[in-house]
Amino acid sequence: MTTKTASVLLACMALAACASPQPRVVQTSSNATEIRLAPGLATQIELPEGDRVQSVMVGKPSMVSTDQSGNVVSLLAKDGEGETNIIVRAVDEDGHNQTFQYRLTVQAK
Repeated sequence: MTTKTASVLLACMALAACASPQPRVVQTSSNATEIRLAPGLATQIELPEGDRVQSVMVGKPSMVSTDQSGNVVSLLAKDGEGETNIIVRAVDEDGHNQTFQYRLTVQAK
């Protein structure tokens, strides 16, 4: 076996070892960007042009309602106050998945 072939084979085996078959856990972090909401006022998250929202999940859906269209996620705070989070999954023009995380603070009227 030539040195070049052996190097390519070792590189492929190393890359295969790095690919994990385990699921990736996505949790909100303390350094997530904060979005402040107030009941009765709409807020939108506009993802980069060319991205398409695939899913939206709110930690406490009783606090915030969401709607999505294209690359925009609309948020509307419900009555009450407190903190929760939102995770937005999107795919870009090249088919790469992206995850955006935000901390939501719902303020009282």
